[in-house]
Amino acid sequence: MNRGSRWSVLAGVLAITTSLVSRASQPCPPPSVNVTDGSSASTACAAAASYSTNFAATQNPLAEGGKWTNGKSVGLDWNNVQSVPGKAFAAAIVTGYNDDIAILNTAFAADQYAQGTVSRVAGYAPGTNHEIELLLRFQITPKNARGYEVLWGQAGEFAIVRWNGPLSDYTPLLDNGNIGVAVEGDVLRAEIGSNVIRVYKNGSLVGSVNVAAFGGSVWNSGQPGIGFWPKAGATIQNYGWKSYQAGDM
Repeated sequence: MNRGSRWSVLAGVLAITTSLVSRASQPCPPPSVNVTDGSSASTACAAAASYSTNFAATQNPLAEGGKWTNGKSVGLDWNNVQSVPGKAFAAAIVTGYNDDIAILNTAFAADQYAQGTVSRVAGYAPGTNHEIELLLRFQITPKNARGYEVLWGQAGEFAIVRWNGPLSDYTPLLDNGNIGVAVEGDVLRAEIGSNVIRVYKNGSLVGSVNVAAFGGSVWNSGQPGIGFWPKAGATIQNYGWKSYQAGDM
């Protein structure tokens, strides 16, 4: 869901932006898990939920044993996510703000993270908008998709958005310009705790925002997930996630 140049009016809104700094270690990090078709895993933290996958199967929509809820199958107004061994990506070109989205359907705490490792074909430059997304506190039900989106556009665009529920109803929270063109193996991590979203690229902080500073709804529950926004002219399989992790913080 590219917000692009229409976000120039956001200069001066109540967003917290920061220069690049090293990310502090989490007090209870998730385990490193190698799986063949997505797996839940326990950590040293009592009752902490986590999930890790390398997208081992060919699936459309993404399912991994019923662990994912998709935007078209359940939400109706959006599109699904698909996978081939080693990669998840969009199932359809978007025609508006009907992003390709999928969220985990097991329970996570309100303070949660989502982390993806980039899959990108070398030299891919479609000349149109194509985003990969991490989702936080997200919910998908028929005709409703709400939560927080962190996007990374194919030309390096970066933004944080609140989805309000109905199709095309969203609130820009942070447009932090350009964080550099993603390449194969880059890691993007988004965390939300006490209503502050922090985003890290390869371990360095690239932006943060207090989601309660904008009025309107503050989502206090929901699931982590992934999404994509490929416009006409994009090659959907050329830009996606090669692995994904999510968990409680």
